[in-house]
Amino acid sequence: MAQPRSVAQDDAGAPPEGAAFRRALAAVADALRQAEEGVGSVLALTAADDDADRLIAALARSPAAAGFGVLRWPQSRLPPLGGPDDLEAVAVSLPSLADGSPDEARRCIALAAERGGGELAGEAVRGLLGLPSIHPLWQGLDGTQRAEFQVEGLAAALLDLCYERPILIVVENAQWARGLTMPLLDALSNAVEDARLCLLTIRSPAPRVRLGGWTPPGAARRIVLPEPQGGPAVLVDADEDDPTPHAALLEALRCDRRPERIEWMAHHAPLAGEWALACACARHAGRRAEADCRPADAARHYMDALEALDRLPETRRHAQRRIDAWTALARTQPPPDGGALKAAEKALALAQGLGDRPRVARALSLLAALRWAGGNLPAARRTGMRALKLWRESQSPHQQMQTLIKLGRGLTEEGRFRQADIVLRAAAALATRGETCRLHGPTALAPVCIAAHRARCRAELGDPEEALRLARAALARAEDDGHAASRALACLHLGWAALTAQRYAMAVAPLKQAVAITETIRLHVCQPLVLGALGYALVRTGALNDGASLLLGSREHARMLGIRRHEPQILIWIAEAALLSGQTEDAVRNARDAAEKAADAGQGGDEAWARLALARGLADQGNITAARQSLDAATRIAAQRSMASLLSQCADVRKSVTAI
Repeated sequence: MAQPRSVAQDDAGAPPEGAAFRRALAAVADALRQAEEGVGSVLALTAADDDADRLIAALARSPAAAGFGVLRWPQSRLPPLGGPDDLEAVAVSLPSLADGSPDEARRCIALAAERGGGELAGEAVRGLLGLPSIHPLWQGLDGTQRAEFQVEGLAAALLDLCYERPILIVVENAQWARGLTMPLLDALSNAVEDARLCLLTIRSPAPRVRLGGWTPPGAARRIVLPEPQGGPAVLVDADEDDPTPHAALLEALRCDRRPERIEWMAHHAPLAGEWALACACARHAGRRAEADCRPADAARHYMDALEALDRLPETRRHAQRRIDAWTALARTQPPPDGGALKAAEKALALAQGLGDRPRVARALSLLAALRWAGGNLPAARRTGMRALKLWRESQSPHQQMQTLIKLGRGLTEEGRFRQADIVLRAAAALATRGETCRLHGPTALAPVCIAAHRARCRAELGDPEEALRLARAALARAEDDGHAASRALACLHLGWAALTAQRYAMAVAPLKQAVAITETIRLHVCQPLVLGALGYALVRTGALNDGASLLLGSREHARMLGIRRHEPQILIWIAEAALLSGQTEDAVRNARDAAEKAADAGQGGDEAWARLALARGLADQGNITAARQSLDAATRIAAQRSMASLLSQCADVRKSVTAI
């Protein structure tokens, strides 16, 4: 984003004559009047730069905008060299909305973000404004989580401030919007309808070589000003451009040491016909964007790298770069649309065709993680085992450890607890060697992840004391490091181990702590399971109503987020809670649903627990034959998986059923 400007300082001259201009000005003025009354909107203006400047200047002088705080967020094709970019540029513009000294204004903005978005949203805005950190959890967040809170905090601050004074935000050159500005504009456009806020986005009428930027929602009001001289300006295609000035600029950029020069070089290298440099710079820019948690920008750069490779001769090294670019694309594509899976499969096919075993292993590891996230646990296990074999052959301990942890996690969710425990112990041995402690992304520290999942395995295998010891060790390590997601995972598994051991009162405190952390840091992937576990613990300790409310909420949360692999366990807890409160029909329905979902997903451990809950419910209904059949199924699975805790409970239920 270019440096924000103040409307009051601009002098764009007198507004042009013409009915179209007057209609556009009237439309914006009408939207401002509605925003002042609390009905905000998004306006999408298409206009040439000169006309847009004149309209904004005319608007600033009009009575309709007199009471508004006006922000201009000009977008730029490339990041400013040495200046604020994306959300930092937005944050710089906000203190003009508050009264007082610059320091007082910055504190006011941070407080507005906290009021509207919570403590960590306020903390995120404090950081963007250069204020010191005050929240202990902030330092324990990963980059992705920090970026989400920055977006949320800025949006919350604007929505809070517009209660006192209506706000007009002018986004110029929206076709060039990049990075985290995009999700910020999405957040504002989703909330603008009930706010004293008007979001005016301006796009150039000129056709572009590549589509991009931010697109207003379908509900936005479209306004078009006629193109100057009766036709649009035409952008020249890169192939027809004069490469000389771009080559000269590249030479100057080679001597520049500002980080943003890479994006500039990635832009100008293809225009200069420097395809090898274009590929290198695009890949470097993509990695920078990934590190800055800008996946859309990263994906665009990696696509540019692939296009540059199409212009280069076919060599083994270029083929390897192509594989690396597809692998990187798989990391940066949003999982729900299938693009990530397709990119990973493309990388795997190319690596196999080239006979490059390390790249085959890397693609397989990524595919395994994507399949696990999609709920395909058997496929994730098979893919992970193939990757592990290759990493062992290449003697890559760090990659082995990463793959072992992911494999152990998947085996645990499949209910293969004995095998998972063996795999996780192997990962623990590797984690003690060198700098192999942190996993990628907002997951957990490697030793914490290993110990936490081993705790669940040991609890299921009938070793509650070892399970609790491992879970407490995981929590101690997470607290020493201060990593927030690790603390949440450790607290969850400490509570879960206690639940499996039927020590329900012991489970409540760590699960409450897990709920508090996941809610504070917005760790959505864990929230349904954490809420369900706490709900079940509360039901078991006598707080039936509070526990049942949390359980039902956790089920809806899991469905809303599409986390299918957690749903069977949550349904099991709901069924058990229904049995305790005498709601036998609900218990049978939910237990049967859990068993079917677990069987379909290949989650044998969950299926076994669901069959036990179903047997209890059927026995309460007097359907003894069906209860015994379900109990036999639970016992068979538990015996196959060495689930000692479940086998013990099956034996107790069998005694009661036999006595009927």
